[in-house]
Amino acid sequence: MLFRIFTILAVLALILSTWILSSPGRDTSRPSVKHEDSPGYYLKNAVMTDFDERGDPSLKLGAERIDQIGHTNEVTLINVRVDYAAPNGQDWVMFGDTAHVEPGGKIVDLQGNVRLQGTDPAYAGTAVIRTDKLSYDVPEGIASTKSDVLIDFRRHSLSARGLIANLKQRTLRLESRVNGRFQP
Repeated sequence: MLFRIFTILAVLALILSTWILSSPGRDTSRPSVKHEDSPGYYLKNAVMTDFDERGDPSLKLGAERIDQIGHTNEVTLINVRVDYAAPNGQDWVMFGDTAHVEPGGKIVDLQGNVRLQGTDPAYAGTAVIRTDKLSYDVPEGIASTKSDVLIDFRRHSLSARGLIANLKQRTLRLESRVNGRFQP
């Protein structure tokens, strides 16, 4: 008799739990997560390309990883490479450990082991600019920093604090504490 009562109670519990779990108001297809708690998007080994008026690539921004900051339009890039093809035909490449891109993508702030180098087929050798921070204004083609800068070109080197480089016009201005060493 006790066994029959236990069996009836077990069957009733099974029916009740099946009815509750399969009710139309219960959606188990996706977990209930608040929007502000969920992470933003991320990309791995991504390359973003900007084109000039003629449709030619003018800027390529590549990163090992790109993370959205919260649920904003800002992103952080890790192990960054920026390739810029100036209208005058000279190519520039920038490297950095990390970068931050503000909404609108007009300013790229690189940090950590930043390197800027230009190549020009008309001239032999490559100048390499090293600093810890560099801000790049994409529409203007201007790279700038207020940090210490080291410029190496073949056997020559210059150091300074602060730099403004207009990549479109191929001009470079060192701000202060300029020191140079030119070896024959």
